[in-house]
Amino acid sequence: MAATLSLKRTTLLVRDATRLMEFYRDVLGWRTDYHATMKLSGGLIPCGRPGDEVLLYIMGGPDKDVGKVGILEWTNPRLPDVAIKDRIGIGDMVFVADVPDMTALVEKIEAFPGAHIHAHPKDGTFPDPKGNGVIEYSSMSFFDTEGFFYETYFRYNRPNPEQFLIRRTTCIVRDVGRSLAFFNDGLGLATYQDSVMQIEGMIPAGKAGDTVRFAVAKCEHEYIGMVGALQFVHERLPDPGMSTWDYGVGRGMFVAGCADANALFAQIKAEGVKITREPFDRTVPGTGNAGTVAIRSFGFYDPDGFLWEVSQRL
Repeated sequence: MAATLSLKRTTLLVRDATRLMEFYRDVLGWRTDYHATMKLSGGLIPCGRPGDEVLLYIMGGPDKDVGKVGILEWTNPRLPDVAIKDRIGIGDMVFVADVPDMTALVEKIEAFPGAHIHAHPKDGTFPDPKGNGVIEYSSMSFFDTEGFFYETYFRYNRPNPEQFLIRRTTCIVRDVGRSLAFFNDGLGLATYQDSVMQIEGMIPAGKAGDTVRFAVAKCEHEYIGMVGALQFVHERLPDPGMSTWDYGVGRGMFVAGCADANALFAQIKAEGVKITREPFDRTVPGTGNAGTVAIRSFGFYDPDGFLWEVSQRL
């Protein structure tokens, strides 16, 4: 039987954590659920060294447990800087979100220095993944202050959230079939959607009209806290090779929880992926630096080099 996995958040490695926190707070309307400075034990995140000092914010949206975003900055020493992207490709992530008010969101993004709109709102339709007719929507995409990319939707004929809601994190991959098999067999996640479509310029990769295969796997929720994989099928994207296994500023990683770390680790190891650290016990600061929490954690790369940190609360 597959082990239970809950995708708690996607953590972003950034230059300026406080600035991105302000973007999430002032533009997206999120709250700061966690804020701490700490020294890293090393091993889970394959960059920096043990003892490095970091600043971490965990930003929360409509759900108190899942679909969050971590913002992680190395403060001492700092990580090497890289150029902020205006195009994305294999090894990058796309945050897919529902919004309560598209017009207001566009105005706030355009007024916030360092963030910018990639594709302005455009109306369209797509089949409901659950088979309930057609969804009518307005869509818009943007880059945040650190160059991470977001694809957003306002639905005309469906309920919309009261707050910016990240539904899933989609990975741009080499082979969707391989990624989906790992989500299913390695992580124990069920397939939510698997389809082929043409893109229309919303994503800053490839070109309008390119054919993509797109799959989504769900955790314990039917609508949020999901992980996706996107592959350009015919006009393939350039393969960056082993650089997708390199971690530093500008990369994102998954942080998940599970009920039995040892069992899930054995399941994942059997898939033959690269392990960054085998299960070990540690304590981390509690919310608001109030006390500590004991957890068992391990880390690994998925087949395309996306990093995962999984923990069991002890």
